[in-house]
Amino acid sequence: MKKLLKPLAVIVIAVGIAAGAAVYLSRTPDQPVEDTGTAKPVQLKGGHFRGPENAQVTLVEFGDYECPSCGGFHPFVKEILSRYPDKLRLEFHHFPLIAVHPNAMLGAMAAEAAGDQGKYWEMHDALFEHQREWGESRNAEVIVMALASRIGLDMNKFMQELHSPAVQDRILRDETQAEQLKLNETPSFLIDGQRVYIKPSIEDFVNVIEAHLHK
Repeated sequence: MKKLLKPLAVIVIAVGIAAGAAVYLSRTPDQPVEDTGTAKPVQLKGGHFRGPENAQVTLVEFGDYECPSCGGFHPFVKEILSRYPDKLRLEFHHFPLIAVHPNAMLGAMAAEAAGDQGKYWEMHDALFEHQREWGESRNAEVIVMALASRIGLDMNKFMQELHSPAVQDRILRDETQAEQLKLNETPSFLIDGQRVYIKPSIEDFVNVIEAHLHK
């Protein structure tokens, strides 16, 4: 009897493993895992805001200035903000993926350094609009300096801030928040603390924003 039970147990275990594998493999890679609501929502700190403070919807973006996808989404983000000037606000956080984008930290530092002179969004836009020029360059800092001069920054102060540990700490704080949210790609968008998956088209942005406006 014991000899029969042992092979039977092995068969049962094997069937269980096979069933689990089938369920896992049936889930497509791009399908988001449903949030069970058990994790505590992260209360975001810092960030840069564009749009009215009392906006009905705040779109949170974790982005990387060297990331081609972020650059591709940039015109759509600007367009959706212009379409809902009184109802939508953007909250941008840094998430430089330096393992694949070696100039990403420089871009984030440049935006923060410009922000210290009240021109964060001017640099934000310039970095995305000239992404290929500096992002693919071995002399990226020279190009970023030219962008800073073009938007009218005090260059001495900008250079000091560009290499400031305090500025870098702000970026690392954003990275920590991204890790707490278990984000692993850029751009990542959230509304009301939940991930939203948006295609790079103005139509999809409109659909997502409209859905949240009419909740």
